Formats: sequence, C-alpha cells, structure tokens
Amino acid sequence: MDDINVSTDIALCRKCGKTCSFSMIRTLPNASTLLSKPPPKGVKVEQDMMGNGMTLTYRRIPGVLLFLIPFTAVWSSISMMGLYGTQIRSGTFDLGQSLFGIPFLVGTIILVSIILFGLFGKWTVHLNRGQGTVFAGIGTLGWKRKFTYNRNSLITIKESNVRSNHQPLQVISVTTDNKAFSFGTIIKDDAKAFIAATLLRESRR
Repeated sequence: MDDINVSTDIALCRKCGKTCSFSMIRTLPNASTLLSKPPPKGVKVEQDMMGNGMTLTYRRIPGVLLFLIPFTAVWSSISMMGLYGTQIRSGTFDLGQSLFGIPFLVGTIILVSIILFGLFGKWTVHLNRGQGTVFAGIGTLGWKRKFTYNRNSLITIKESNVRSNHQPLQVISVTTDNKAFSFGTIIKDDAKAFIAATLLRESRR
C-alpha cells in the first residue's frame, strides 16, 4: 500500500520504477483464475500449427437482434416503399422526396449492417511473439488493426467514450511504450475479461 496513492490514482512499480493508473490496474480480473476455466461462451482459442502464436475468435449472436430484425423490417419497408417505391411505381422522379428519404436510407443501411454483423460477424485476436492483430467483420470484409505487446505492456479493461443506456462501455486496453490501443467495446464482459487475461499471460512469456 506504500506504493499506491488512491487520491491521485497513481501506483508505483518498484521493479521498473514506473508509475501508472491504479484504477486501470485493479479493473483487470485475476488472469490465472480466469484462464484456469474453460473459455466463456462464444470464445474459441486456437494454437497456430507451428506453435508460435494463437488466435482467439469471438462470436456470439446478441439478444437485441430479436427486437432489431422485426423493427428494421417494418420501419425500413414502410419508409423505403413510401419514399422511393411510389416513385418507382409511377415512373417519376421527385428530387425533394428523394432527398428527404436519404436519412431513412442511411438508417436502413446502418441497421442492416448491424444485423448482418450480429448474425455472421466475428472478432479475432491473433497473438504471435509480441505482435497482435485485431479483426472485426464478416468474412474478409471488416476492420483490422495491429498492435504490439511485451513484458512491460499495461493490459487492462477500462471505460471507453462509448455509452449504452447512459453507462460507459468498457474496452480492452493495451499500452506499450506509451502507445495505447483499445478494442472490443461490444464484446461481452466475460469474454472481454478472458481475452484480456490471455493477452496478459502471453505478454509475460
């Protein structure tokens, strides 16, 4: 406790002489306890054929799709048919009506994209000797980012700027040489904790 100042949120590591956020450190659950159990639902762990790296795959269909799919089907069909279907049937083009429908068209595209990712998308985290790659998408289409990690990396679970029901969502954070990399906002908390614990274990090897 002599190395922790709760009021200023600072913790000192006597071994390396560096300081970091105490609140960030204490948000990461005990890695050994988490990894002694089977991976949580939706998480698959695979070792590379050569044994040099590993891939964690996360895929879980969110329950919100039970509401989102029928809502999108009704809302989008009514708005799209009302704004553009009438023009197609009559063979005329109304510029004002078409421009008015653009927000509804964009909303439909966003909702359909969310549904498709929820049904068929996945997260993959590939770790190999200090090099990490995170991919989120469907098939080969999606978002991919690279990061580095080592024995001195600070790996935590912290609050993000994204909110749900006015509450901040948490992300997995990897800070190496003062460069922070965060991911996994929509990953379930139990899977997020397991992935963070695996990252911590691999960084210490």
